[in-house]
Amino acid sequence: MTFPLAELMPSDNLETLKLLLPLGGSLLGVLLTGAIGLATYSWQENAKRESELVERRQKLYEDLNSALFGLILAKAIEDRRRILAEIEKGWLFASDEVLAALFKYMDTYDRHWTTAKGDIQTLIREDETVRRDVEQGMADIFLAMRRDLRDTKLSDALAKTYMQFYNCGMLSQESQMLQDK
Repeated sequence: MTFPLAELMPSDNLETLKLLLPLGGSLLGVLLTGAIGLATYSWQENAKRESELVERRQKLYEDLNSALFGLILAKAIEDRRRILAEIEKGWLFASDEVLAALFKYMDTYDRHWTTAKGDIQTLIREDETVRRDVEQGMADIFLAMRRDLRDTKLSDALAKTYMQFYNCGMLSQESQMLQDK
């Protein structure tokens, strides 16, 4: 047994319902459009913040890369202090993994710097064990940076195998002469 809507409701109520139904549909459409707009705006703002953070980290990591090599080459205490201040900027935006690798590296660097009496570049050039120790510490930092900025398939072992200071680069005699000037 079916009951038509007209039989269940008085005609005044049916007329009111006929008037309100399109209004309710329109209101629902406006609310749905607003919710979608708000969700889209929130998503775009979040993506923008993430993009800005990645850009800041990328700049930080580029500067950190230069600072790490500069620290090895620095002879004057003023240069080392300035470079260490640059490295400490990592606290602002570096990932926890990068900071952990950086702290571990700085312990290694400090230990070898003390042994080298401030000329760590020469110590690295002359002592293969020290050289590999410092290279491995830098490999950990660079791999942590890479992982922070993008997905990578590089393993720790591969990074540590290929991270090395080249005799034609930082360890060359020409590099030493440029630092002495």
